[in-house]
Amino acid sequence: MPGRAPSGSSSERALILPKAMTIRVDSVEYKCWHEVGHATVCLHLGGDVDFIELLDGDARGHARARCVVTSEIERSVACGGFAAEFYLLNNGYAERGRDDERDISRIVFHNATSDREDFWGRKLGSDEVFAEAEDREFMNHAIGSHGFGGLVPIFNQYFSEMQVLVRELCEARRVEGRRVKELLRLGNPRSACG
Repeated sequence: MPGRAPSGSSSERALILPKAMTIRVDSVEYKCWHEVGHATVCLHLGGDVDFIELLDGDARGHARARCVVTSEIERSVACGGFAAEFYLLNNGYAERGRDDERDISRIVFHNATSDREDFWGRKLGSDEVFAEAEDREFMNHAIGSHGFGGLVPIFNQYFSEMQVLVRELCEARRVEGRRVKELLRLGNPRSACG
């Protein structure tokens, strides 16, 4: 049902999105969702999060999540932001602005350029692009295919908590790992020794 947290969320904790509310693609809130996607996937798969932040003074308006990953979950965490954007768009929570004529697929893949580099373990040169097959594999890892459910179902479990974290990140501009875990109700804080 549009405007409600997806099924699987606790009805006691479920936040209701107003029907008219949509997140504008490439807005600050949208960028927060991307980073919260990385953090949620990381914690769900057993990694840790040091912090999530919006980078002040960055002309491109970037944000980042500093995740502590193992080699087993590294590629999935790299796909987390892309998967979160897909989730928002697929469920009608995000849309382009009225005057935004850009192809939505290009926007989402562009936003995941460094994530795709992390996924594939290589940096692109200034005149390089990923092959279509590489992008397809990255996308399939994020959203699922061939019997693999992808990362998107993770967000059904934590959607309400993610909303709260996104709101706090938008306001505070930086959320420490301990608070991320508290809001998402995921993970165990690492000891002070590491």
